[in-house]
Amino acid sequence: MLERQSVLHLSDTASGRTMLSHDRATLSALAELADVAHREYQAGDYERAEQHCMQLWHQDPENTSTLLLLSSIHFQCRRLDKSAYFSQLAIKQNPLMAEAYSNLGNVLKERGQLKEAIDNYRHALNIKPDFIDGYINLAAALVAAGDTESAVSAYATALQCNPDLYCVRSDLGNLLKALGRLDEAKVRHPPRGCSALRLCA
Repeated sequence: MLERQSVLHLSDTASGRTMLSHDRATLSALAELADVAHREYQAGDYERAEQHCMQLWHQDPENTSTLLLLSSIHFQCRRLDKSAYFSQLAIKQNPLMAEAYSNLGNVLKERGQLKEAIDNYRHALNIKPDFIDGYINLAAALVAAGDTESAVSAYATALQCNPDLYCVRSDLGNLLKALGRLDEAKVRHPPRGCSALRLCA
């Protein structure tokens, strides 16, 4: 299972809200640049997304949304040291940013540091108990660590937050099947062709 990287938009952060008092033209240009960077990231154009994020970062080095996006870009490009660096900068700016701990957990998981990854995912979930990506990432790390019962619990909690997540329901069903819990697995798998399939990104 791929880790779920977390990104925020400029206006979602305290730094973004503070900038509202700055020059409207500058704010508009930065917001537009942030939107372009997010679209490029979502389209898989990581090089251009990074270029635009670096422009944003030089304008506002404390913007946690930009730091988080840089962390995600570097993770996708397998530059794990840089991904960890930007996650840690985001945590330094906002120690309550669950997404940054989750992104750092992804780096640690890729490095094989499963205990540290799990600790970061759990810390993210303590901060933000309804953070679905955190539960998904935690479950994947727990499976890798061999703690399948805790992984089942993490997937189930994600489904409590949003029961319509087909990908999570499918992963949980597959895990239950692997554990020989076929009756539970049948309940977890939605029927083929259900509308929830559109929710899987």
